[in-house]
Amino acid sequence: MPLQSLPFWVQAGAFFLAINAGIINVLGLVTVLHQSVSHMTGNVSVLAMAILEWRSETVIYLTLVILCYVIGSFYSGFILGNSHFSLGRRYGIPLSLVAFSILLCWLFLPWFPRYALLWSCLAMGVQNAMVSHYKGTIIRTTHLSGVLTDLGLAMGYRLRGLKVENRRIILHLLILSGFLTGGLIASFIYPLLKLNSFLIPAALSLAMSMVYWILYFRYRQLHR
Repeated sequence: MPLQSLPFWVQAGAFFLAINAGIINVLGLVTVLHQSVSHMTGNVSVLAMAILEWRSETVIYLTLVILCYVIGSFYSGFILGNSHFSLGRRYGIPLSLVAFSILLCWLFLPWFPRYALLWSCLAMGVQNAMVSHYKGTIIRTTHLSGVLTDLGLAMGYRLRGLKVENRRIILHLLILSGFLTGGLIASFIYPLLKLNSFLIPAALSLAMSMVYWILYFRYRQLHR
């Protein structure tokens, strides 16, 4: 299905969700955690090496990391029932769950830094599974492999003289720039706030939840 329209709130939502993931992932890398949390490809690769070398503690830990990401996706699927974006669905609930999970991560960090990470993994699983499709376009806001692949494909199609939808490119560029912006924000604030930096994505997730509920109830009033 072609992207005949790309409402501003869809663009803004994708951008800020990507910012959120960019912040969380960099914080996972620069704090005592030193662990990617917004995507699991590298974690699975490290798990494979740990299994071969049988480093049992690493195997157990990374298995929990991956499992928590899957559990987060499970919650999104259970709450929403569909990965195709629609304004009538209650995305405010999983967004609030993301905020709550990041807050728990912040609370446990001083005492259990490695295992506090599991809450961030769960949060990113929830966020990434919230919206997977919008009018035929695959949307992933917690990692960039698909985004960069689609941008490369679009350039290849253009070079062949094929038609490429500009709105689709815009959406991917927003996710890319949002993730990069989030990483820059995290790199800037961590030396100032240290572990309290996790409060920033928690607050951002909560703010997005509140904004969405406003949009949701206005939508419901208009479609009664």
